[in-house]
Amino acid sequence: MTDNTSEIAGNYGQGQTITCILDEGAITPGTGIDAYGREQATYAFAAGLAEGDWVALSNDAANTYAATGGLILVEKPSNGETLVIGRIVGTPTALKKVPATAAAADTLAERLAGGFYRKARVEIVAFPIGSIKKFTVYSDGSNATVPGVGATLKLSIAGTYANHAGYLDSASANGVGIIPLHNVPAGTDGDTCSILAVVTGMLLAVT
Repeated sequence: MTDNTSEIAGNYGQGQTITCILDEGAITPGTGIDAYGREQATYAFAAGLAEGDWVALSNDAANTYAATGGLILVEKPSNGETLVIGRIVGTPTALKKVPATAAAADTLAERLAGGFYRKARVEIVAFPIGSIKKFTVYSDGSNATVPGVGATLKLSIAGTYANHAGYLDSASANGVGIIPLHNVPAGTDGDTCSILAVVTGMLLAVT
């Protein structure tokens, strides 16, 4: 097998980098011996990430604005998904909190609630980074907002001009020009929830 790869630099242009939360799957705590023979706490990730890895936007229902503190949540891509948004360009931080047992952090909801996660700088290359904005979504009781799926969001004229900020209405279809980065449950008609979203083009406005 012939290897025609090269170490010559080949990255041109750069997207803006944003600190993101890494969803690295279940965490297994343990103990190990360091290079000096000392015992120390260790932990392993089911889907660990490192500098240089390409990552996808998490579309898990637990990825809400409140649960992530308004940060973007990224993960290792799964086969066939189209949510790959960029690459890790800095060394991930250490875990600030380590779960006492594997069972305490075996779901994303548990990891977000307990602070059992790492962060890293991610270069966003999938869309114009300057257009990420915070919005408030009005739920309609029927349609959830799924990260990466913008067809269910339309600009709310009433909400936007009453509050002088970006408000979106949930819808069944036909939304354009926007990519949500957080999940919003279908909830009850009139519920509100904060999200980050990417404005990719002109939006559809509704009353």
